[in-house]
Amino acid sequence: MIKAILIDDEPASRNGLEKLISTFTEGITVVASVGSVVEGVRAIRSHQPDVVFLDIEMPGKDGFALLTSVDEVNFDVIFTTAHEQYAVQAFHTTAIDYLLKPISPDELKNALDKLQQKQGARSGNNFKAYIDNLSGQDEKQQIALSSSSGVTFVHLNNIVYLRGDGAYTYFFIKTGEKYTVSKNLKEYEKLLDGKGFYRVHKSFMINLNEMKKYDKGAGNLLMSNGHTVDVSKRRKEGFSLELAEL
Repeated sequence: MIKAILIDDEPASRNGLEKLISTFTEGITVVASVGSVVEGVRAIRSHQPDVVFLDIEMPGKDGFALLTSVDEVNFDVIFTTAHEQYAVQAFHTTAIDYLLKPISPDELKNALDKLQQKQGARSGNNFKAYIDNLSGQDEKQQIALSSSSGVTFVHLNNIVYLRGDGAYTYFFIKTGEKYTVSKNLKEYEKLLDGKGFYRVHKSFMINLNEMKKYDKGAGNLLMSNGHTVDVSKRRKEGFSLELAEL
């Protein structure tokens, strides 16, 4: 039997989700339903759940804060949110399931199917690594790259550059690997801000420590892996100022 905890500041949302779970799913029991992060932390410590249905936007502390408030995220996380763009931004990076409000029975079933298929791989720990990246708590500075086969953790200093292509971003790694993630480059620009990366072109963001040569006339960069990266005209001035500070 899967033990679940519901955390949402709106009683109607909690009650509606609990009714969906009891009506349309089997093998899952709601052991606690609470309305805040503080109550959620207590419930998690008390009940040791298998999965937490967690709202993002709540008064005081948001849902993300809960994952840094518990000693260990040894449970799966399914976020519930009314904000699709926010959800996609966070969860495509970390491979966390989420449900958009109002939650439908089919979406709930699909999320629980994914939960069972993971067979113990905890999405919450992936997200905690993501939070650490943002807050600087992880001195090794890893980033979680999600794909259909799972999640790969890469140290930031092993990334040579990123190339964006529509809804996809390609990571080029020092050791020669190339990872493809279904998330656009703009989202990684936000994530990597202040971490030694610079977007030199609409399609390219580089690790400043992996530059070998800047050809101003040609408007391109030679990177440590031998690849050439374009520097756009409109970003050239800002890039020159960035170089002056290195």
